[in-house]
Amino acid sequence: MTHTLTVDIPRDYWLTMNRTVTNHGYRRRIISALHDLTVATAVRQGLKAHDGPVELTWTIHYPKGVGPVADAVNAAPTTKALLDALVPRWLPRDDSRCVRGETFRRGTNLDVAGGHRVVLELRPVREA
Repeated sequence: MTHTLTVDIPRDYWLTMNRTVTNHGYRRRIISALHDLTVATAVRQGLKAHDGPVELTWTIHYPKGVGPVADAVNAAPTTKALLDALVPRWLPRDDSRCVRGETFRRGTNLDVAGGHRVVLELRPVREA
């Protein structure tokens, strides 16, 4: 059964491969804020824990006004922070023993400018 988590990311918390944050303290504060936001959202949405391997699909919804060429995989620094926040409460690990694959998709733009929405689908993988 697939489980879904939808996290609305404020503009100031968005990390992207296209704009590296070089100040380590500032980056750490953003990542901590993303962890807190993810945990609160997962609790509020009643995300179920997974004990076995999963495949992840990240759908990135950009703010209003972002053009059609935005590449969803550039959201990896943000999605990594979200994934880290799910360990160990909702996933036992975030390594290849537990996360068997990740897919990034572009979603429709949001109706408002500013933040992003990240939708995570977790699908259990059946062991052969």
